Amino acid sequence: MDFFNSEKWEMDKTGVYLSSEKKVETAFTDKAQDDLWGLEDESWWFQYRARMILDLVSMYFDPAKLIVDVGGGNGYTSSVAAKMGYRTGLIEPSIKACHHAKQRGIDIVCCGTVANDTVNDESIDQLFLLDVLEHIEDEKLFLKLLHKKIARGGYCLMTVPAFMCLWSSEDTAAGHFRRYRIKSLCRLLEDCGFHICYQSYFMGFLFVPILFIRVLFERIGVIKAQDKRTNEEHDKIMQSQFKVRSDFVNAVLEVIERIEQKLMRKSGRVPFGSSIVIITKRIDHS
Repeated sequence: MDFFNSEKWEMDKTGVYLSSEKKVETAFTDKAQDDLWGLEDESWWFQYRARMILDLVSMYFDPAKLIVDVGGGNGYTSSVAAKMGYRTGLIEPSIKACHHAKQRGIDIVCCGTVANDTVNDESIDQLFLLDVLEHIEDEKLFLKLLHKKIARGGYCLMTVPAFMCLWSSEDTAAGHFRRYRIKSLCRLLEDCGFHICYQSYFMGFLFVPILFIRVLFERIGVIKAQDKRTNEEHDKIMQSQFKVRSDFVNAVLEVIERIEQKLMRKSGRVPFGSSIVIITKRIDHS
């Protein structure tokens, strides 16, 4: 494919392209990827995030052009996009996640990272960066690298967690370096050469529950910090956070989600939330 340097990738027997670069360690172990793999298809959180993303994608992205999902994990959102007629590829450092993504039917799956010699400059027309930037220690260096790899006029849709006041041991365990506010994130992106097309918080209905349950309850000892939990406690909390709820709860969540999506379409943004979505375009000024 045009977006990666074929001399730096070799296909394995499962159809996954392997990078010749040194293996990159991530906060997500094989077990963590397996845990998410078992939850994603039933997770209201992943389902809602995918619906919101694809609602915005329909306004900016071209179905005829490839979307490259950088750090795309098990490929849940990319697989949903593919079912809606978009062409999708994925770059992800975890081989376990890459095999999961391949099982989901994503044609182009690359196990590695975006680097100067692995991905061609100005080769990616459309890019997903979904809850990835918070894992990058030198975010500015990484964004400048991405800017080089995106084609002129190309789009990037990214999501990140919002507000440092929502920081908890969950962020530490996930390998996050920070949470964001829209204004500072937009300034950072503009400093790296990106033009902001769209910006909004989302999942506003989760702000208060996260503040109380993850942050305050953890601080006063009602809930154990992530690194203090047993495997059974960890699995139970994962299930309670992500798995589809009862019909009544799902109906309530669906109403709230529709209101939020309507706000995002009508007024262009939601004033606060536990996450941020931003769409950028590469516009080079002469």
